[in-house]
Amino acid sequence: MATTSTGLTKSKIVVNAYGTSSDTVNPHFRLLIDGKDVGQASVGSAEPKAYTFDVDVSSGQAHKVQVVYDNDDVNAGSNRDLGVTSIVINGHTLSPTDASYERHDDTGGTMAGQEGLWWNGALTFSTPSSLYGATPDTANSGSTPAAPEADTAATGGSDASATTGSSTITINARGTAAAGQNAHFTVLADGKKIGEGTAGTASKDFSFKTDLAADQAHKIQVQYDNDTNQGGADRNLHVGSVTINGHAYAPTDSAVGYDKGALDGKDVIKGQADLWWNGTLVVEADKGLFTSGSTPSTGPSTTPATPTAPVTTPSTDSGAGPSGGYLHTEGSQIVDSAGNNVKLTGVNWFGAEGYAFAPQGLWQDSYKSIMDQMQGQGFNTIRLPWSDAMLDNGRMPTGIDYSKNPELQGKTSLEVFDKIIEYADQTGMKIILDHHRSGDGASANENGLWYTSQYPESKMIENWKMLAQRYADNPSVVAADLHNEPHGQATWGDGNQATDWKAAAERIGNAVQSVNPNWLLIVEGVENSSEGTYWWGGNLDGVKTDPVDFNIDNKLVYSVHDYPPSMAGFGWFDDPSYPNNMKDIWTDAWGWIVQKDIAPVLVGEFGTKLETSQDKQWLDAMVKYMDGDYNGDGKSDLAAGDQGVSFTYWAWSPGSGDTGGIMTDDWAVNTAKMSAIEPALFDGTIA
Repeated sequence: MATTSTGLTKSKIVVNAYGTSSDTVNPHFRLLIDGKDVGQASVGSAEPKAYTFDVDVSSGQAHKVQVVYDNDDVNAGSNRDLGVTSIVINGHTLSPTDASYERHDDTGGTMAGQEGLWWNGALTFSTPSSLYGATPDTANSGSTPAAPEADTAATGGSDASATTGSSTITINARGTAAAGQNAHFTVLADGKKIGEGTAGTASKDFSFKTDLAADQAHKIQVQYDNDTNQGGADRNLHVGSVTINGHAYAPTDSAVGYDKGALDGKDVIKGQADLWWNGTLVVEADKGLFTSGSTPSTGPSTTPATPTAPVTTPSTDSGAGPSGGYLHTEGSQIVDSAGNNVKLTGVNWFGAEGYAFAPQGLWQDSYKSIMDQMQGQGFNTIRLPWSDAMLDNGRMPTGIDYSKNPELQGKTSLEVFDKIIEYADQTGMKIILDHHRSGDGASANENGLWYTSQYPESKMIENWKMLAQRYADNPSVVAADLHNEPHGQATWGDGNQATDWKAAAERIGNAVQSVNPNWLLIVEGVENSSEGTYWWGGNLDGVKTDPVDFNIDNKLVYSVHDYPPSMAGFGWFDDPSYPNNMKDIWTDAWGWIVQKDIAPVLVGEFGTKLETSQDKQWLDAMVKYMDGDYNGDGKSDLAAGDQGVSFTYWAWSPGSGDTGGIMTDDWAVNTAKMSAIEPALFDGTIA
């Protein structure tokens, strides 16, 4: 009999999992070793993400590793499901088919392992002693080997890779075929090929070994090289994770970028799972992953051989710092998770709040193509309006061509939002959810308030909390615009519970923070104050004496809407000094909040058809002001390192009768509008 150590070895276990929620609850799993709980996680992403557990297990012994799904449910026809694409134990990847699956439903029984854990239950891996820091115990190692170093079976033996080396690189990938061919990729380390793979429709792990210098950072590159569209079928490659010596990177982690087209350092965007355009997913792997030999330490220990709880809580290895990719505020600045001042410069995509209950344009293009166009124009954010009516049970959208949007077939309006937000997470776009109105319709609530008799404040809060929980694990959703354009009878700070928007904003915002502390909370102004009248949602005079105060600090952003002369006859548009007088109008109305470093401001709506010279002058002056030229001398007044005012242009689609859109009536980009806006777009990345 082979001898075994009685000590413990530090082990890293990565569970690559995805899920779908039901009743706003995400699927949940527990990780067990030899029957003992060592960690747990809730899975909030529809795309595979890595959940990492650091545990101590007995050295040189075989172990039973189980992923136990424990909250399966069906609610209103919606299934809560968990999928496990692979687990990685100390750098060795195992697929679900290497396991057995014990169902925990009424049927029960044990079956072959599979990715989808549809019925609750345990996915059980019998893992050999060789994975835990000792010579393999051939007599007692269990029956399941580690995954092969190169996954050639899925491609008829056409893949090739190095079979020896100090480092192990594992690519979890799947694809869609076109013209009878599957998606093909090449794996490089620092630009040198180490292997290749061809991905079928099922997620598989492709493992490669290579020698890489110790104590140095390295670039691991996954190069998609045969993208095509033939006969209406897209050939696509989807990367679930890149695991380097046991450390799993999700494709959306901050250390990952996507170099579209040629691998040349140009056209680089945030990392994403779907590599639509050919190109290369580049992982900037930390030097700490490449120690001498790049294998886990197996030093002896005299501690009793009993599994212990994880040293750290599970994470998805976002690489984005302690705030996990979320934003906060410091004075007038929005700050990302890397500590950099950033600016949200986006566009409104309306429609779901209205009678169609879906964003406009889905009848003529796919949602992914539309979002790609937005990003291609330089926008980094989408303000996405919704209504309480949109969230009524089972609300189905209209105005969608499902031949162009097959992924949306049969989806409710909320599930359409799920897909949009899922894709935003893949591409690096940010989402602001905007409570635009209560019932279905156009513009703000007709009564000027944030509620109606049909949809009281309590229902609005219920909906906001549901959304805050639903998207809590998706860092692409960065903010909640609590309500669109309070006006008319809406007041600020007068204590009248029926009309005091400032007090209501605090109640609603604190309710959101009670379930999701990560979002920025955007509070628009009103229309009227003792100092005068401004645009709907744009009057922030009350902030001078009665600022908003949430339970969690450094999350408040004030917001205004500002429009040109063609929209209303305010007296300042007739001033002889127009447009030079506008800088003073804006500073008096809302710019002072930024200039006095009180809080950031988002210009949540502004726009024009550009049909008059006055409107053209207004837009030019507005863009310069938002970009930091507060005194109109043609120079930036921003302090070093500061960013100007964030904004979301109204609107993307041409369906707005007041402003038209970035897209013309024939759905081409309005180059005049983009040329005017472009100087104020944020040109960095948001971590």
